[in-house]
Amino acid sequence: MITTITLNPAIDRTIVVDECTLGKVHRIKSSREDIGGKGINVAKVINLLKGDTTAIGFLGYENKNKIEAFLHQEKIQADFIHIHDRTRVNTKVVDLKHRTTTEFNESGFRIHKDHIEQIKQKVVDYAKSSDYMIFSGSMPEGCPMGLYKELIALVKGDTRVVLDADGALLREGVKASPFLIKPNIHELQNTFGIKVESIRDIVKGALDIVTTFRIQWVLVSMGKDGSILVSRNKILLAKPIKVDVKSSVGAGDSMLGGFIYSYSREEDPMKALKDGTVCGTLAVTKEGTQLFNLEQVKAMQSKVIINDVSQHYLHD
Repeated sequence: MITTITLNPAIDRTIVVDECTLGKVHRIKSSREDIGGKGINVAKVINLLKGDTTAIGFLGYENKNKIEAFLHQEKIQADFIHIHDRTRVNTKVVDLKHRTTTEFNESGFRIHKDHIEQIKQKVVDYAKSSDYMIFSGSMPEGCPMGLYKELIALVKGDTRVVLDADGALLREGVKASPFLIKPNIHELQNTFGIKVESIRDIVKGALDIVTTFRIQWVLVSMGKDGSILVSRNKILLAKPIKVDVKSSVGAGDSMLGGFIYSYSREEDPMKALKDGTVCGTLAVTKEGTQLFNLEQVKAMQSKVIINDVSQHYLHD
């Protein structure tokens, strides 16, 4: 089983306009609401691919019915700790003219010491039956910056841990040596101070992280330049696929969901990166965090190009 942990879930409202101009009145072309939060987005993709997954974390009690109804509709197993507050609403404004997405994210509810103890116990319980545990996203107010590190340290046995966060959360979390981290190039630069002017810079920085923190894989999403998967002895480069981009919201989560689902089945990094690339690419063709379907996944498989560049970067 793959367990996803979302400490700060959200209801994502996506608004599409022709052009977004500061200080102007805009006419909305379309809008939609999706249930989000990075871990929930990952669980949605794994579930769509017919993987065995459960989403855990915190959930605001005041508007829990909307999120729980969605999870039930999509047949996603969930086991959230309820907080006596409301789950945040994040607003994404998609500018069609400039092909940009501007995000306005609420902070979310505040949690307390007893909530932290509850999530620690839940992580311990689910680790016993999980092959992978994926910790994703921001944290609500009241969480210490080192909480991911503490939670990862609680995962024992053969369960592999994945961390997708940024800033101090990632900087502290890697100290617990997760199996895989998934920064984008901006997070790589801002969190670790790594220069990202070229692929070689990214590879060097990722290899330093692998060695320093004893991490097996660093999966770096590079936007229009594709993605790269780095380990101590293998480097794979996925070329970007040209599509009509509607929104970048949730693309990294979809990529991670596709990657981990595939890796959990065959432990083939080449195939996992291929499947992750397909899911991440399809995500940007949708508005908000709405899902693609299995037929679209199968149809795009042939368009993915993965190059093993290990010889080029590891032995120069």
